[in-house]
Amino acid sequence: MKFIKLYLACIGILTGAFVFGQFTNTISALQPEAMTSAQNPPGAKGFCSKICSKMKTTFAVGFANYYGDLTENAHWLNQSGFAISTGVSYPIIPRLNVRVDMSVMKVSAKDSKNKRVDLQARNLSFKTVIWDLSTAVEIDMFNLNKVKFTPYAFVGFGVFYFNPFTKDANGDKQFLRYLGTEGQGLAAYPDRKLYKRVEAEIPFGGGFKWACKKNVTVQLEFKYRKTNTDYIDDVSRLSYPNKALLDARNPRSATLTWRGNEVGTGPYPTNPNLKRGNPGKNDVFYTTQFKVMLKL
Repeated sequence: MKFIKLYLACIGILTGAFVFGQFTNTISALQPEAMTSAQNPPGAKGFCSKICSKMKTTFAVGFANYYGDLTENAHWLNQSGFAISTGVSYPIIPRLNVRVDMSVMKVSAKDSKNKRVDLQARNLSFKTVIWDLSTAVEIDMFNLNKVKFTPYAFVGFGVFYFNPFTKDANGDKQFLRYLGTEGQGLAAYPDRKLYKRVEAEIPFGGGFKWACKKNVTVQLEFKYRKTNTDYIDDVSRLSYPNKALLDARNPRSATLTWRGNEVGTGPYPTNPNLKRGNPGKNDVFYTTQFKVMLKL
């Protein structure tokens, strides 16, 4: 429900920005010089040129992090991966922009890097490449047509693709979703379905812009994604599924559901109260990037 409320709030902001932009254009069109131009409307080529003259494109590099069931705390540099992005931005009115961004990044985590003994005993790990597409409304504190520097903030809506994997005891790459490590797809657990690899997100964040040249702006940006899934790391359920049921379907599943035997912390757990994950808190990921924005 909270995710839906955030989504509706973003839609409301975008709609309001669009309506305000249309209202501003309508007022401008009532000016005498606009009335004269209306009698001789520009062609499609002129219209496209006008749009392109205001549009800006961005390129960004930096690092990405994940926070979920395999991390004790949110980290900034620890266990970070690469993040590359590109996008376009268009000003609706001064200080208010609409932007579209596409990113690819890699996030990962290991229980061996946690300090809690129970997490170290679990000994799980994962990696995944995330493809991310989002749109957002962005607000500058100051007008960059008049100043060189401004803080800014943004909020929007997006979708992303992920597919967690790990390396087994033999060093072989294993994609975790297909193994059903939490009993997904077994008749004994009808409420456990295979999770989707494409999910929704609410991206928001902010940063700083510096207009170093007429058509070049550099930025430092932090972008946080609130997601609608708890399976970026393949871990969510409170308890461990029955090992015999996992083995009957695929013996590899149990070896990647609990990996304590690899570090000498015991065989597959039989205690139904032993906690594996936290289903009450979805996973998130975030990026810190250096961006260059060019006017087309």
